[in-house]
Amino acid sequence: MVSNKIIIGIGGNIYSEDGSHPLEVCNNAISSLKDYSIKVEKQSKWYNSEPIPKSDQPNFFNCVIIASTKLIEYDVLKSLHAVEAKLGRKRNLINQSRSVDLDLIDYSSKVLQNKKITIPHPRAHLRKFVMGPLAEIEPNWIHPILKINVLEILKKLDKQKLEEYSITKILD
Repeated sequence: MVSNKIIIGIGGNIYSEDGSHPLEVCNNAISSLKDYSIKVEKQSKWYNSEPIPKSDQPNFFNCVIIASTKLIEYDVLKSLHAVEAKLGRKRNLINQSRSVDLDLIDYSSKVLQNKKITIPHPRAHLRKFVMGPLAEIEPNWIHPILKINVLEILKKLDKQKLEEYSITKILD
């Protein structure tokens, strides 16, 4: 069976129910992926970004990972949702604050849309907090539908704020 290259966006902006910082929860999510046959190959730095759409929610912590898996597309999505649930994510409202969010951004450059799944992620190209970290670790990535390089997409998102985040800040 062929191994597929996947891109996952990871983020969070509130403490978990057990009091864990969103970065801690997100790092636990990354560590948990191996339990679901998803092998992390590369991880971007952590970034801090404003919520989209703009709201009074706290800022998000974000990173992007490149991973490999033999799972099919929908099984990857189910695995990401299982990791979120295991870490206490509740899916009640769209765009609500959350301690962890795992988004399947790309699956081997495939284009797939049905009632269960949409690949590539339908809004990833509109979000600097995805495209910035992705450009850092995979600058040659081409959007499978738009046929545009991530660096070109990133130029169009210049107005969105994105700052590199030092993990030592939460230790102070």
